[in-house]
Amino acid sequence: MLDRFASYAARLCLTAEGIARRGASIDRQRRVVQSVWPKAFCYPIGSYPTKTSLKNSDVDLLVSIPGQSEERKSLIRAATAMKEAVIGKCIAKPYNCTVIEGARVPILTYMDENEVPPLKFDISFQKENAVRNTSYLIEKFDERPFMRDLVIVIKHWYGLREKQLNEVYRGGLGSYAVALTVIGFFNVQRRKLDEKQYHAFITGSTYDMFVEYLEFWTKWKYKEYTMIPDPGEILTKKKRGKKGLGFMLRIMDPTDPENDVGRASHKVSRVFTAMVKLKGKIRRFGPDMNMGQLDYFLSATPAERKLFLKEKADQDRNNMKLHLKLQMRIRKAENKTSKAAQRSLTMMLEKQEEFLARRPTFAAQVAKAEHLLKDSDSPEQDLVSERGLNHDMPTIVPDKEEMQPQAAPEFDAATLENSEELVLLDDDEEEVKSPEQEKMEREAKHAATIAKKREKRQKLFQRRRERKEKTKEMKVQKRIKEAEKKELKKQEESAKMALKAGKKAKTREKEARNGWELELYR
Repeated sequence: MLDRFASYAARLCLTAEGIARRGASIDRQRRVVQSVWPKAFCYPIGSYPTKTSLKNSDVDLLVSIPGQSEERKSLIRAATAMKEAVIGKCIAKPYNCTVIEGARVPILTYMDENEVPPLKFDISFQKENAVRNTSYLIEKFDERPFMRDLVIVIKHWYGLREKQLNEVYRGGLGSYAVALTVIGFFNVQRRKLDEKQYHAFITGSTYDMFVEYLEFWTKWKYKEYTMIPDPGEILTKKKRGKKGLGFMLRIMDPTDPENDVGRASHKVSRVFTAMVKLKGKIRRFGPDMNMGQLDYFLSATPAERKLFLKEKADQDRNNMKLHLKLQMRIRKAENKTSKAAQRSLTMMLEKQEEFLARRPTFAAQVAKAEHLLKDSDSPEQDLVSERGLNHDMPTIVPDKEEMQPQAAPEFDAATLENSEELVLLDDDEEEVKSPEQEKMEREAKHAATIAKKREKRQKLFQRRRERKEKTKEMKVQKRIKEAEKKELKKQEESAKMALKAGKKAKTREKEARNGWELELYR
């Protein structure tokens, strides 16, 4: 039987052309590093040397400088020097080159513009721990090559399903942690099964391995267990001797037992919640599903992709609002000369730097907008308009084609037999529009939004009037019922009093008759 999961993983891998492009680009970065620090070493780390890169994966490099201090300020200075060299060698544009100071280890991220399409690089300056990690993964994957297919499929699903959590500094699960979850899973199976069962398991289909992997991690007790990937040991809280940290994945680094790889992945619960749903879908269709169905399950569905793009656009819009408000306050403070104003200006500038450092993607967009504004000959525009946003400034919005809902693939018999084509997401470039067209579109969209809000407000007022009339009518009906109830109660009391008076009259008449008979008897 054809192993469709293995074929799917092969289609996700880098082609020979992609490997050659990355190799040439890495040599180019090495020359830049040597121009700044002649005695420095530049090592490729991560998914590229371990052969688990996807077609859209970035390249991770580690720069080791002899005599480099491990202090954070020193690492930031090294990243800044590398940034200036990359821009000076015309490898990256200033707006696509950012130093992420908020990460656990400062990282320089930029796009190599000499490649088509541009290739993203993440460069770190630290000890050679990452080199040992990469060597460890290469050794384990060479021993059991079938683990590479599983890592590639998981990274593809994870990268598309949880786009906001594919970075460790955002609380997500990094590539190294994903690889350790796979290695730990297979080592646990090797300890649990006998030799024949384990051999049958690893020589079986990738589908069975993937389903068992999902089954294993969806039943993981996060408050109790700690994974030791090599040799595949699971420690409980009693053996570990430490208090549980709640819903957090704890995986010990095989190259550094003191390092918990999952300690920063505080949002990993979203990934394992999606694993439960994915396991049910894949089991329902079985191992004979075609490539189109695999891509539909392992990639983001149209509705999820649309929701992600909408959330991202809203977040970028909010970031732009906050940035422009802060920039306007800075401009006002610059025009004042008092000491208090200067202290306030210093604090706001520090706040702005921190704001951009925590949002590297948004910082790149802002830098690009400022770069385009400086290159143009037109005078600088006011950044803040009546609505708080500049209509001439490019905003970060999703592609219109991406926002359109797409039809899900049909899983009929003909598709199951004939469909072998991998359905990939559309990555076409966005159509370039003139500033006038963008301004007209924004104004038209704003007018439509205002009309929609006005209509919504009118409907709200109409519903309020209807509720008031209904409440008033209910009060009138209530008063009428209370009046009728009082009248009925009054009539009942009158009837009771009349009955009581009649009884008293009969009693007096009886007493009078008895008295007359007594007198007559005497």
